[in-house]
Amino acid sequence: MAYSELAKNAYHHLTKLGPKKLSEFIESIGPIDIPVRYGDDLLLGLSRIVVGQQVSNQAARSIWERLVTQYPQRSKLIDALKNSETPNTGLSASKKRILSDLTHRGDHWIQTIATQSEPKRREVLLEIWGLGPWSVAMWELFVLRNPNQWSDKDLILRRLSIVFANELGEDAGEFVERASPFRSYLALYCWRFNDQNRH
Repeated sequence: MAYSELAKNAYHHLTKLGPKKLSEFIESIGPIDIPVRYGDDLLLGLSRIVVGQQVSNQAARSIWERLVTQYPQRSKLIDALKNSETPNTGLSASKKRILSDLTHRGDHWIQTIATQSEPKRREVLLEIWGLGPWSVAMWELFVLRNPNQWSDKDLILRRLSIVFANELGEDAGEFVERASPFRSYLALYCWRFNDQNRH
């Protein structure tokens, strides 16, 4: 399988981070590219991430699949999300409110944001009611494919960064910072490490 140069560079950088367990795990997995988890649709990608806030991946997936099945056309799905009274969505009132706000702002709005610098994008998105740092980081990572994203609001990432940093006798923030400019790849390896070590 062919990997991007970024994935290869990230792999080489992160295997040298220490700690031993993580380095061995990264070496056993090899390079990984950022997956197309939420598609490349900027608006619907962010909408899907909002659906996934504070619920399990499985629950979020089933809610989104239900929506896409009910509204297979993109325009109809956008209209359904715009209307907070749309029935049988499985969404909470607060999620309906955020999704209605985002979809009313529309494609041109989010495409304009995507062309701005990362600090500006973050600033603009965090001003929106209901959008927090986790959602913005996931959008950066999985939709914009930003190679240097991390979220301490993600419980798995936070826990593992503390575990790995403790092993090295350093602060979790310093450990994550040393992963720059490949923090997104560190996050991907951490999630996979968690999946393989929870049984």
